[in-house]
Amino acid sequence: MGSQSAIAMGSLPGAVLRIAPDGRIRDLNSWAEQLSAGFQRDTMVVDYLDESGRADLLLRLSGNWTLPEEDCQLEAFIKGRLYRLTLAISAGPDGSRFVQLADITAYRHLSERIAINEQRYRSLFSQNPYAVCSLDLQGRLVETNRCTEELTGYPEQQLCDYHWDNLVDERDRKAARESFEAALEGNPCSYRCRVRSRMGEKALVQVTYIPIVIGGKVTGVFGVARDKTERYRLEESRRLLQACMAQIHDVIIITEMDPLDPPGPRIVYVNEGVERMTGYRPNEVLDNTPRMFQGPDTDRAALRRIRKALERREPIKEVLVNYCKNGVPFWNEVEIVPIPAPGIGGRSYFASVQRDITKTKQREAELRHSQEELRQLTRAQEGVLEQERRRIARDLHDELGQTLTALKLNLGLAVDQMEELSGDHRQHLEATIESVDDAVEKVREISLNLRPPMLDDLGFEAAAEWLLTRWAGRDGLDVKWHSEPAEDGVVKGEVATALYRILQECMTNVSRHSEASVVTIHYRETETSANLEVRDNGGGFDPAVAGNYGSGLVGVRERVVMLGGDLSVESASGKGVRIRVELPLENNLDD
Repeated sequence: MGSQSAIAMGSLPGAVLRIAPDGRIRDLNSWAEQLSAGFQRDTMVVDYLDESGRADLLLRLSGNWTLPEEDCQLEAFIKGRLYRLTLAISAGPDGSRFVQLADITAYRHLSERIAINEQRYRSLFSQNPYAVCSLDLQGRLVETNRCTEELTGYPEQQLCDYHWDNLVDERDRKAARESFEAALEGNPCSYRCRVRSRMGEKALVQVTYIPIVIGGKVTGVFGVARDKTERYRLEESRRLLQACMAQIHDVIIITEMDPLDPPGPRIVYVNEGVERMTGYRPNEVLDNTPRMFQGPDTDRAALRRIRKALERREPIKEVLVNYCKNGVPFWNEVEIVPIPAPGIGGRSYFASVQRDITKTKQREAELRHSQEELRQLTRAQEGVLEQERRRIARDLHDELGQTLTALKLNLGLAVDQMEELSGDHRQHLEATIESVDDAVEKVREISLNLRPPMLDDLGFEAAAEWLLTRWAGRDGLDVKWHSEPAEDGVVKGEVATALYRILQECMTNVSRHSEASVVTIHYRETETSANLEVRDNGGGFDPAVAGNYGSGLVGVRERVVMLGGDLSVESASGKGVRIRVELPLENNLDD
């Protein structure tokens, strides 16, 4: 603006006031007269301004000096609207100055909105939890946020001017280029790709391209990359799990934890195996309770055990009878485990795996039946064998023994009556008599070993004492016998035979394998059972690798099982052996 004396009021652009040094309006042009502030000549300009702008304006008007350029403008509210006041650098000859007024209320509002929008954009860009970047028309990165740096491992300074395709796995670059070209045509689009980080790690991301449109033209592209690696992994795991659940033959049921009282916990998940096993479709089972599978033959004791385990939130495994949709019962093996809540406020559940073991139960029953038949056959064979041993022992004692005894007597009479025999012949005959005498003893010993007569006549206790007396002192073995017989009877029959054969086998094992110096036998009878314990101080054995010792125990175990008894074997290397046998006396029949 030049000197006020050289410029006419009407030639100045916009609303102009000429203000005296004391702040009085001396003149104003037509534009100023049209302002809503209502300026008038010979009024004080400060009366139109708000409190904050008055002192500042009067200070600048009061001097007849040249204003610095930075002091030529100020902003003030006039009648509620914001104006920019531009003062002439120099005052006129009378000290007045021209002041140009510009209503900037709308401009300021617009500027503030632009600034707020810029901040919003900045926040959306920089604070976005996803990787956000802007690309130029060639696909080069122009600006990136912090998440982009975390995703790629590159700092922003290095990423700028870097081509996005260089970060994308080679297998996905074609899809990336096609999507970028579509965005350049103004079409937002999305694609999935693998991004390789600076450290060589790969992330599976979902990238969305948004065109940047300015003046109706696409000037660039915004890219938003969301790391979906974990989500896709979980989705794939879920897909595989669902496929597995659909194909598995076992039934998987998940229920709520409460209520345990009727109607019972609600079923929230069941796999498709339930239809194959029970005939119920999954939608018929959901929102029902597992009680729907129970029936009259379901074991109530097993249900009580399940209830107690569920109350304690403990795993449990039971086998019980359940029922199909058509009422057919089946054996169900149920294993239930608690699923704890994932965190505070989360829900807990029970998961059960159910398996139809009806065929297994049938095979077990058939096997038990076959085993029982085999035991009965073995028992019969043992009876026949003992009878044959008894017969052979009797024949050896009664026939062969008596024959040899008669031969011995006859030879003795012949020696006594034939005085004419020479000395050599007499010696030969006497040697023959001694051989016959030895044969008689051997026949007697063989007969007793086959089956001692006292086993049938006096029972197990007498036979055991006779057997142990013969073992005592053999190989330096100290045999200790303790007996507690019942008051009202003597154990005979097949129980006595089994106990005798078991004791015989135990003593044989002690002699052959244990290298023991002491063996203690304790026998006790009760009203219902006969109990035998054999304990030695030998080297013992590892039950897992019993070897020769174990082969003898097989026969012992078979005899015990055959009579419905119990057998326990305790041993360890260097700890000796303890064998305990308990046989029920209801099997005390003659064999």
